[in-house]
Amino acid sequence: MNWTPPSRGRRHRRAVVLAAGSGGDVAPMASIARALAARGLETTLMAPQRYASLAPAGAGFASLGADDVFESVFSTSAVWHKSSGLKESWRYYGAAMRSGYDALSAHWHPEDTLLVSSSFAVAARMAEEALHFDNVTVHLSPAMMFSAERPPVWPAGQVPRHWPRFLKRLAVGSAERWLIDPVIRAQVAPFRRELGLPAIGGHFFSRWIHSSRRVVFAFPRWFAEPAIDWPAQGRFAAFPVHPGPHRELAPQVQEFLGAGPGPLVVATAGTAVTHRPAWMDTLIRTLRPYGVRFIVVGPAPRANVDTAVLEVAHVPFTQLLPRAALVAHHAGIGTLAEAMRAGIPQWLFPAAHDQPDNAQQRVLADRDGAELAADHALSLSA
Repeated sequence: MNWTPPSRGRRHRRAVVLAAGSGGDVAPMASIARALAARGLETTLMAPQRYASLAPAGAGFASLGADDVFESVFSTSAVWHKSSGLKESWRYYGAAMRSGYDALSAHWHPEDTLLVSSSFAVAARMAEEALHFDNVTVHLSPAMMFSAERPPVWPAGQVPRHWPRFLKRLAVGSAERWLIDPVIRAQVAPFRRELGLPAIGGHFFSRWIHSSRRVVFAFPRWFAEPAIDWPAQGRFAAFPVHPGPHRELAPQVQEFLGAGPGPLVVATAGTAVTHRPAWMDTLIRTLRPYGVRFIVVGPAPRANVDTAVLEVAHVPFTQLLPRAALVAHHAGIGTLAEAMRAGIPQWLFPAAHDQPDNAQQRVLADRDGAELAADHALSLSA
């Protein structure tokens, strides 16, 4: 990644890469852990315990904690609903903030340790302020920039970009003040008081979540041009590449691919979704009469009663997607990037969080002639 870690004249010997969220949040951060370990830093990936296997060779693993809260949040459909997703997810982010901060303060020292944190791994932001660690915030998608100049697409809607600047600022500022800030403040403010940190008046999302020293946009500039109110300390990088070892397709997948003719569609709603979205069954019913075959990727696969549909919990997209005619997915930034690398069409069904904005950015990048775009992405609401 083409950025220089922040430093106060320190010589970093160690690095802790904090990733809060589902597998789609952890895997890209694991690729950063791999890069830091390759530079000779004693590197640890700190993430939910269920993703310990994503720690790359040469790096250690430590639990971010709050695994019980993770289970309670991500085991329901509420976290993926546009009206409740923010509050539900921050129930986990807030708990992980406390447990992650405790782990950092107990096992690492700011004089020799660099922190690299995902957008909502705010234990690192607390450690940056209270313990004076050097910290780099990594944003995996453009939706993390709460911009009034170029408003992202939110699950509940979007501020029209053609509105006058003053009206956009008023709308975005009101949304942050009355809808976003209260949710984040409820988790962050009490812990700041416990640590003796000054109160924050507002702008938790648009200002506070960004490290004051360095921010990395983990996507290329052609995918999302920066607005003037994006963090000035931000630097662009590329989409992270999953650090795992080269994996061949499982025998059952290889057997399915060779079992019959017909175009292949890969469908996924993400790594943490426990309730199968309705669009997936509709898609299968609609396309099956045309001889389309499906590989459905996600947790708790169903028994395969249709010989033209294979359900699996995991599959290496780098090996599978180049063999597909289409990938239908939730507009998660990782799946979106893998599909672009494979050069296949995408059918996007965004539901919550950054997914609607990722879908629009994909369409805009395609319309602007992005060099890696080989398809026209269609964005539909589930």
